[in-house]
Amino acid sequence: MKMKPQGKIAFLRAKASPGFTLIELMITVVISVFVIASILTLVVISMQNYMATANYVRMNNQSRNAMDNISREIRNATQVMTVTPNTSLVLTNANKQTSINITYNSTSNYLTLTTNQVTTATLTGCTNFSLQVLNRDSQISTNPPVDGKIVNMSWKCSRHIIGSQFNTEVVQTAQVVLRN
Repeated sequence: MKMKPQGKIAFLRAKASPGFTLIELMITVVISVFVIASILTLVVISMQNYMATANYVRMNNQSRNAMDNISREIRNATQVMTVTPNTSLVLTNANKQTSINITYNSTSNYLTLTTNQVTTATLTGCTNFSLQVLNRDSQISTNPPVDGKIVNMSWKCSRHIIGSQFNTEVVQTAQVVLRN
């Protein structure tokens, strides 16, 4: 037969039962809050970086496509008609009976390529655009309808990511020679 201890021994055994004290629980809660806060911070930073990268890729693809279309039209052009430095360029293609118009609007930050009144490439968010027409000796052409054969272009596009302080930028530069 087993006997239960009584008195002082019973009191000591009851106190030794497993469990958390209030101080242990508070320390655990504080440590848990710090761990969760650091994990949430990493998640937010990762999401911002993902958005910045996705925005850069999208903007870079649009910029490259616009540069490809504009370069193709310039290479196929036969003559430079008019040029306004850093604003517009008008070319003609005598073989196809077409006119090509490259225009930069600095107030709306648009770059457009128009062929025979049809806009084929539009680039938004261009914060800086540079355009020069050079002659065969790589000198700035002063009389574009006669001696302009090289078009030097570059632009910078940027976009602000909503809810972030990141600003994505893409720079494209090309020097295109009229083939015809």
